[in-house]
Amino acid sequence: MKKLISIFLIGFSVTAFAQPKGKAPKMAPVMVKGYYLNLKGDTVRGEIQSNPDDPTDFYKGFNFRIGSVGKVAPISTKKAKAYGFENRHFVLVPYDAELDVYIETLAKGRLNFYEYRFNDKKDGEPTVTSSYYIQDTRAEEKDAALKELKMISTKFYKKDLKPYMKDQAMTWNDLDKFVFDKPTVTKAIMEFNKFYEQPQ
Repeated sequence: MKKLISIFLIGFSVTAFAQPKGKAPKMAPVMVKGYYLNLKGDTVRGEIQSNPDDPTDFYKGFNFRIGSVGKVAPISTKKAKAYGFENRHFVLVPYDAELDVYIETLAKGRLNFYEYRFNDKKDGEPTVTSSYYIQDTRAEEKDAALKELKMISTKFYKKDLKPYMKDQAMTWNDLDKFVFDKPTVTKAIMEFNKFYEQPQ
C-alpha cells in the first residue's frame, strides 16, 4: 500500500511541476481535412489544426500541413485569402487601413452573413465577443451601398437587417424584436437566400 501511495505522489509531483506556473496546459494539435485559397486563387488541400489554444486565432490565421504527415506551418493573412475545414469557411477582409482579418461565413447567397470573434473584457473579466456583418451581393441602384460589408448591431439588429430583407418581409417579420440569437438569424438569412438560388 505504501508503495502504491509513493508511486501516486511521485506521479502527481511530476505532473504538477511539468506545467509552467500560471499557464494552462496545451492541448495536442487535432488535425482535420481542410483547404486554403492562396493569393493567386489556387486551392491548396491538406490538414488544418481545429483546436488552437485561443479560439480567436481562427480570425488571424491557422496552422496547416500538406498531407497527413508533413510539417505543420502557420498560415497568416499574408498567404491565404480564404480557408475552411469541417463545414466552416473563413474569408479575408480588411479590418482597417493596416490590418486584414478572417471572418467566418454563416450564410452565403444573395445575402452573405459573417461573424468575427475577438478577445474582450466584460465587467473586468476576459471574454470572447462576436461582431456580425452582412452584405447584399445583388444590391443595385439606390440600394447599391448594401453591397458593402456592414456590421450590424446585436441590440438593434432587426432594424439593421430590414433594408437587406425587405424583399422577403416574412422572413424578417418572424425575427424576435429584442433578442439577437445567432442560429435564428442565420436560419432566417438562409431562408431568405433560398428565394434567389439559381436552378441546378
